[in-house]
Amino acid sequence: MPTDTQLRGLYRLSYWLTYILLQPIHLVCIDERTNNLYILAGNAENLEFQITPNGEVF
Repeated sequence: MPTDTQLRGLYRLSYWLTYILLQPIHLVCIDERTNNLYILAGNAENLEFQITPNGEVF
């Protein structure tokens, strides 16, 4: 289950990807090894992001 901070980060990132950059989001899931929220996006599925439980995006 994502943390509240991860969900806020997901909303900001989703808005930025879909509304500003017009890129599709293909996958959103929790990496059970790290508890990071993983996002795969982009027209060529070439954009990867992770949001840590404390909200850091990389």
